[in-house]
Amino acid sequence: MVYFSDDCDVLGIRFDNWKIVFMEQRAQGTLGLWAEPFTALRLPKLFNLRTDPFERADITSNTYWDWFLDHDYIAIYGTFITSQFLETFKEFPPRQEPASFTIDHAVAKLHAFLAKD
Repeated sequence: MVYFSDDCDVLGIRFDNWKIVFMEQRAQGTLGLWAEPFTALRLPKLFNLRTDPFERADITSNTYWDWFLDHDYIAIYGTFITSQFLETFKEFPPRQEPASFTIDHAVAKLHAFLAKD
């Protein structure tokens, strides 16, 4: 399973007991989180959903990164799976751009209109 944001960013993947997170929402759970961007991680986070179903080990465990180093091969495999999935977009490209919650599209149309003159 591949997790996408509303902007079509790949946030993470899940396979078997594992979830790999590439981007995360760091705002706390109020409506205000919709105003905040996702943070791209330089190193993906790894969770075993059977032993950590709430994905909190990186916050609550002093040994998360030791555990991560013992299981980093799973993150590498997950990155390979994600790459294979993204390759399918060459043959089957997205049909439309993702929706935007900003005025970027309106500003682009305005600039295009003004450039005609």
